[in-house]
Amino acid sequence: MHKLTDIYAIKARHERWMAKIRPLSAILERYKRRAMRRYVKQRRPVHKLRLQMLGRLHENIDEWVTAAIAKWGVEDFELMIDGYCVCYDLKQLDRYQNVPLERLVLSNCQPLCAWNCLTVQRLTKLTLGAGSYMGIISSILRNCIELRDFKITSSRVCQAALRFFVPTSKIKSLQVDWCCFGKIYLMSLPCLETFVCHGRPTKLSYGEVPRLRHVSLDYLQTEYNNIDDESGTSRTYPPSKFFKRIPPLDSLVLQFKGPRMWIEPFVVPGGQLKKLFITNVPVNWDVLWILLLLGAAPALESFHVHIDNNSEQRGSGDLCDSLDADAQQHQNRRLKELVVAGFKGLGWQTGFVRMIMKRSPSLRHVHLLDGEVRDNEQELGALQIVPRRRAWHECERAVVLDDLTAGFRFLPRIILE
Repeated sequence: MHKLTDIYAIKARHERWMAKIRPLSAILERYKRRAMRRYVKQRRPVHKLRLQMLGRLHENIDEWVTAAIAKWGVEDFELMIDGYCVCYDLKQLDRYQNVPLERLVLSNCQPLCAWNCLTVQRLTKLTLGAGSYMGIISSILRNCIELRDFKITSSRVCQAALRFFVPTSKIKSLQVDWCCFGKIYLMSLPCLETFVCHGRPTKLSYGEVPRLRHVSLDYLQTEYNNIDDESGTSRTYPPSKFFKRIPPLDSLVLQFKGPRMWIEPFVVPGGQLKKLFITNVPVNWDVLWILLLLGAAPALESFHVHIDNNSEQRGSGDLCDSLDADAQQHQNRRLKELVVAGFKGLGWQTGFVRMIMKRSPSLRHVHLLDGEVRDNEQELGALQIVPRRRAWHECERAVVLDDLTAGFRFLPRIILE
């Protein structure tokens, strides 16, 4: 046991030590602030910068952002705020000349009604993330007169509709990722060429988008968003809800996913669609909606489909056999290429391929492989198949090829790997 005098001695030494530490701590803090100010004031060529702020320490955000954009010459700037939404006045940048900023990404940062500032008017790429107020979308697009790429992501704002009506817009690509909008109206975007929408199923309506040629829809319906508020039953959608007044397209990418099928099998006019890519098709879903979509696209030249074999197993019964007699009613006379990823030689998969072969007299190339699908980083909304080579036994390969080719007089080139 320590004596009382020892305790007092230890306490006295601690107080003497702290008396020496306090001025040193103050000196260290002073030098830290001086180093930060010197770092900010120093000129350096930086083309791309991602600034992430943690916690509540956002006191110097104005100084940091202004220095990065106006003094360092940053062309591509991302500002990520974790935890709390802060504000930044973009008009501060108008005090500087020749600001080279071209791309701006804001997450949990709310600009202070300054979308009419000169710097923003020169932006060509803009991304609004969590914490952004979506009620000023039209104002943003009207003032960002040079904007070409616009993206909205991870918005927690729930609203019934999001409308784009900007007849003077030069936007070529529009992307909406994981937002809570009931319906999106593309009312007037005369230069729009590519539209991408990811997240829960969102109804779409197309207006004056004469240059739109590429659409990619990646919808996931889970147990948390599949209940209809009025009926209390599982919510389903006819494909027409996503293609209302859609203009002629060159390519369409569809990823409809979920534990239960939520697509209703209705015919949707395909118009002049030339390339169709349907990916992550659950094996337990009815493929009738795919066949109806093919039948409504008479100009289709290339069809890629990817089967998700990791989903729940398909139930008993073979849909393709029951529809085999109806295969000739809808023909894709221009279809030349068929690619099926995730092909494992199952009976319903073979029947599905045979049905497409029967309705496609001009088919020249059939590629069946086991693989997965990934985003194509070189092109917005595009996907690429990453093959995964499967070791087919010769007997198994022969059986699958015999099943595919039985009864055909003229055969396309079939690659099974």
